[in-house]
Amino acid sequence: MVIEVKPHKDESSDIEEKTKKIFFKTIELLGGIRKLAEYRSLTWLPALARASYVVVLKEDFFKTDEEIAKIVGVTKNTVKVILQSSPEIALKKIKDLEEGIEKAEKELKIHIAGAIARLAYKELKETTSGQ
Repeated sequence: MVIEVKPHKDESSDIEEKTKKIFFKTIELLGGIRKLAEYRSLTWLPALARASYVVVLKEDFFKTDEEIAKIVGVTKNTVKVILQSSPEIALKKIKDLEEGIEKAEKELKIHIAGAIARLAYKELKETTSGQ
């Protein structure tokens, strides 16, 4: 039996808005939708969306790994992998793709999606706190 934990209505719209910002920033960091299409990597979008959601729930709404797993529909281990991923890994992946060093993998590994989402979150946080 699956138990779905639903956030408070106001909290839900805040989560949605913040997740959208992070998600769109991940796409921007990867060079935009056109670049993702060129890399033949549009299949990465769901992994980036999930990772963005996980990061927002943890960083801004202070949810536990277990709560996040239930809300997002992933395992607790997947949540941990996303949250422990290194933004430095994301930067290397982005650089490699830009330089054409490696072909984009068909599937985006969850730790890479997490790293990119964490990097996007960090950059957006710095931008908004610096204003």
